[in-house]
Amino acid sequence: MKRNVKMDEGSGNTKEMPSKNIDNDAMGGVSTTNDAPSLEEQLCMKDEEIAQVKDRLLRLTAEFDNFRKRTAREKEEFRKFASEELILELIEVYDNFERALESAKNTDDIVSVVKGVEMVFKQFTSILEKEGLQKMECMGEEFDPHEHEAVLHVEHPDHNDNTIIDVCKSGFYLHSKVIRPATVTVSKLPEGKDQ
Repeated sequence: MKRNVKMDEGSGNTKEMPSKNIDNDAMGGVSTTNDAPSLEEQLCMKDEEIAQVKDRLLRLTAEFDNFRKRTAREKEEFRKFASEELILELIEVYDNFERALESAKNTDDIVSVVKGVEMVFKQFTSILEKEGLQKMECMGEEFDPHEHEAVLHVEHPDHNDNTIIDVCKSGFYLHSKVIRPATVTVSKLPEGKDQ
Protein backbone atom coordinates (compact mmCIF):
# COMPACT_ATOMS: atom_id res chain seq x y z
CA MET A 1 0.00 0.00 0.00
CA LYS A 2 1.31 3.46 -0.79
CA ARG A 3 1.95 5.82 2.02
CA ASN A 4 2.05 9.57 2.01
CA VAL A 5 4.74 11.27 3.95
CA LYS A 6 3.79 14.43 5.83
CA MET A 7 6.12 16.79 7.67
CA ASP A 8 5.24 18.22 11.01
CA GLU A 9 5.45 21.97 10.61
CA GLY A 10 7.07 22.90 13.87
CA SER A 11 9.41 20.05 14.63
CA GLY A 12 10.63 18.93 11.24
CA ASN A 13 9.61 15.36 12.02
CA THR A 14 8.02 13.27 9.34
CA LYS A 15 5.10 10.87 9.74
CA GLU A 16 3.80 8.27 7.39
CA MET A 17 0.10 8.56 6.63
CA PRO A 18 -1.93 5.90 4.81
CA SER A 19 -3.07 6.90 1.34
CA LYS A 20 -6.77 7.06 0.51
CA ASN A 21 -6.18 5.47 -2.92
CA ILE A 22 -6.35 1.72 -3.23
CA ASP A 23 -3.22 -0.06 -4.40
CA ASN A 24 -3.14 -0.95 -8.14
CA ASP A 25 -2.23 -4.54 -7.31
CA ALA A 26 -5.36 -5.02 -5.27
CA MET A 27 -7.56 -4.07 -8.30
CA GLY A 28 -5.71 -6.23 -10.77
CA GLY A 29 -3.53 -3.47 -12.18
CA VAL A 30 -6.38 -1.04 -12.88
CA SER A 31 -6.28 2.24 -11.11
CA THR A 32 -9.52 3.86 -10.16
CA THR A 33 -10.20 7.39 -9.28
CA ASN A 34 -13.32 9.00 -8.00
CA ASP A 35 -14.15 10.42 -11.49
CA ALA A 36 -13.85 7.29 -13.69
CA PRO A 37 -16.62 4.65 -13.73
CA SER A 38 -15.78 1.20 -12.49
CA LEU A 39 -15.41 -1.74 -14.86
CA GLU A 40 -18.83 -2.97 -13.91
CA GLU A 41 -20.37 0.43 -14.72
CA GLN A 42 -18.47 0.58 -18.01
CA LEU A 43 -19.74 -2.90 -18.89
CA CYS A 44 -23.33 -1.88 -18.11
CA MET A 45 -22.93 1.26 -20.26
CA LYS A 46 -21.60 -0.80 -23.19
CA ASP A 47 -24.47 -3.30 -22.79
CA GLU A 48 -26.94 -0.40 -22.98
CA GLU A 49 -25.20 0.94 -26.12
CA ILE A 50 -25.34 -2.50 -27.75
CA ALA A 51 -29.04 -2.82 -26.89
CA GLN A 52 -29.72 0.62 -28.42
CA VAL A 53 -27.79 -0.25 -31.59
CA LYS A 54 -29.64 -3.59 -31.88
CA ASP A 55 -32.95 -1.79 -31.42
CA ARG A 56 -32.05 0.77 -34.12
CA LEU A 57 -30.96 -2.03 -36.45
CA LEU A 58 -34.24 -3.92 -35.92
CA ARG A 59 -36.25 -0.74 -36.55
CA LEU A 60 -34.28 0.11 -39.70
CA THR A 61 -34.65 -3.48 -40.96
CA ALA A 62 -38.41 -3.32 -40.38
CA GLU A 63 -38.65 0.10 -42.06
CA PHE A 64 -36.71 -1.16 -45.08
CA ASP A 65 -38.86 -4.28 -45.32
CA ASN A 66 -42.02 -2.16 -45.20
CA PHE A 67 -40.56 0.18 -47.84
CA ARG A 68 -39.73 -2.78 -50.10
CA LYS A 69 -43.25 -4.22 -49.75
CA ARG A 70 -44.89 -0.82 -50.32
CA THR A 71 -42.74 -0.21 -53.43
CA ALA A 72 -43.65 -3.65 -54.83
CA ARG A 73 -47.37 -2.92 -54.24
CA GLU A 74 -47.10 0.50 -55.89
CA LYS A 75 -45.22 -0.99 -58.85
CA GLU A 76 -47.91 -3.64 -59.30
CA GLU A 77 -50.65 -0.98 -59.10
CA PHE A 78 -48.82 1.13 -61.68
CA ARG A 79 -48.46 -1.88 -63.98
CA LYS A 80 -52.18 -2.66 -63.68
CA PHE A 81 -53.35 0.83 -64.52
CA ALA A 82 -50.51 2.23 -66.66
CA SER A 83 -52.47 1.60 -69.82
CA GLU A 84 -55.74 3.00 -68.45
CA GLU A 85 -55.56 6.21 -70.51
CA LEU A 86 -54.78 4.27 -73.69
CA ILE A 87 -57.62 1.83 -73.02
CA LEU A 88 -60.05 4.72 -72.54
CA GLU A 89 -59.05 6.12 -75.94
CA LEU A 90 -59.38 2.69 -77.56
CA ILE A 91 -62.87 2.32 -76.09
CA GLU A 92 -63.83 5.34 -78.21
CA VAL A 93 -62.55 3.48 -81.28
CA TYR A 94 -64.48 0.40 -80.17
CA ASP A 95 -67.67 2.47 -79.90
CA ASN A 96 -67.10 3.93 -83.37
CA PHE A 97 -66.55 0.47 -84.87
CA GLU A 98 -69.78 -0.72 -83.28
CA ARG A 99 -71.65 2.24 -84.81
CA ALA A 100 -70.03 1.59 -88.21
CA LEU A 101 -71.08 -2.07 -88.15
CA GLU A 102 -74.62 -1.17 -87.13
CA SER A 103 -74.73 1.44 -89.88
CA ALA A 104 -73.43 -1.06 -92.46
CA LYS A 105 -76.28 -3.44 -91.61
CA ASN A 106 -78.94 -0.78 -92.12
CA THR A 107 -77.74 0.94 -95.32
CA ASP A 108 -77.15 0.16 -98.93
CA ASP A 109 -74.68 3.04 -99.33
CA ILE A 110 -71.36 1.19 -99.26
CA VAL A 111 -69.36 4.36 -99.95
CA SER A 112 -70.51 6.00 -96.70
CA VAL A 113 -69.74 2.80 -94.75
CA VAL A 114 -66.23 2.69 -96.21
CA LYS A 115 -65.72 6.37 -95.36
CA GLY A 116 -66.91 5.72 -91.80
CA VAL A 117 -64.55 2.76 -91.36
CA GLU A 118 -61.67 4.81 -92.81
CA MET A 119 -62.39 7.56 -90.27
CA VAL A 120 -62.35 5.03 -87.41
CA PHE A 121 -59.12 3.53 -88.74
CA LYS A 122 -57.55 7.00 -88.88
CA GLN A 123 -58.65 7.63 -85.27
CA PHE A 124 -57.14 4.30 -84.24
CA THR A 125 -53.78 4.92 -85.94
CA SER A 126 -53.51 8.44 -84.51
CA ILE A 127 -53.97 7.03 -80.99
CA LEU A 128 -51.23 4.46 -81.58
CA GLU A 129 -48.88 7.07 -83.08
CA LYS A 130 -49.46 9.33 -80.09
CA GLU A 131 -48.31 6.43 -77.88
CA GLY A 132 -45.06 6.16 -79.87
CA LEU A 133 -45.95 3.46 -82.38
CA GLN A 134 -44.47 3.98 -85.84
CA LYS A 135 -45.04 1.81 -88.90
CA MET A 136 -41.91 0.72 -90.77
CA GLU A 137 -41.52 1.97 -94.31
CA CYS A 138 -39.34 -0.71 -95.87
CA MET A 139 -40.52 -1.19 -99.46
CA GLY A 140 -37.50 -0.88 -101.78
CA GLU A 141 -35.08 -0.78 -98.81
CA GLU A 142 -32.20 -3.16 -98.27
CA PHE A 143 -33.06 -6.18 -96.16
CA ASP A 144 -31.97 -5.79 -92.51
CA PRO A 145 -32.32 -8.95 -90.35
CA HIS A 146 -32.68 -6.76 -87.23
CA GLU A 147 -35.84 -5.14 -88.62
CA HIS A 148 -37.17 -7.52 -91.24
CA GLU A 149 -38.11 -11.17 -91.47
CA ALA A 150 -37.75 -12.68 -94.94
CA VAL A 151 -40.38 -15.26 -95.82
CA LEU A 152 -39.51 -15.52 -99.47
CA HIS A 153 -36.54 -14.87 -101.79
CA VAL A 154 -37.50 -14.19 -105.38
CA GLU A 155 -35.23 -13.84 -108.39
CA HIS A 156 -35.85 -10.40 -109.85
CA PRO A 157 -33.64 -8.86 -112.55
CA ASP A 158 -35.04 -5.32 -112.04
CA HIS A 159 -33.99 -5.03 -108.36
CA ASN A 160 -30.65 -5.21 -106.63
CA ASP A 161 -29.82 -8.28 -104.61
CA ASN A 162 -31.21 -8.29 -101.05
CA THR A 163 -33.85 -5.59 -101.73
CA ILE A 164 -37.34 -5.74 -100.21
CA ILE A 165 -39.84 -6.06 -103.08
CA ASP A 166 -43.01 -6.88 -101.11
CA VAL A 167 -44.27 -6.39 -97.55
CA CYS A 168 -46.45 -9.26 -96.36
CA LYS A 169 -46.98 -7.91 -92.85
CA SER A 170 -45.97 -4.45 -91.65
CA GLY A 171 -43.34 -4.02 -88.96
CA PHE A 172 -43.54 -1.52 -86.12
CA TYR A 173 -41.29 0.54 -83.88
CA LEU A 174 -42.23 1.66 -80.41
CA HIS A 175 -40.12 4.72 -79.58
CA SER A 176 -37.44 3.55 -82.07
CA LYS A 177 -37.36 -0.02 -80.69
CA VAL A 178 -38.46 -2.75 -83.10
CA ILE A 179 -41.43 -4.45 -81.47
CA ARG A 180 -42.47 -6.40 -84.54
CA PRO A 181 -40.23 -7.03 -87.54
CA ALA A 182 -41.75 -6.60 -90.98
CA THR A 183 -42.46 -9.84 -92.84
CA VAL A 184 -41.10 -9.29 -96.35
CA THR A 185 -40.21 -10.78 -99.71
CA VAL A 186 -36.60 -10.16 -100.72
CA SER A 187 -35.15 -10.07 -104.22
CA LYS A 188 -32.17 -12.05 -105.34
CA LEU A 189 -30.30 -11.88 -108.56
CA PRO A 190 -31.03 -14.58 -111.11
CA GLU A 191 -28.52 -17.42 -111.13
CA GLY A 192 -25.34 -16.60 -113.05
CA LYS A 193 -25.70 -12.78 -112.71
CA ASP A 194 -23.24 -10.76 -110.65
CA GLN A 195 -24.19 -7.61 -108.76
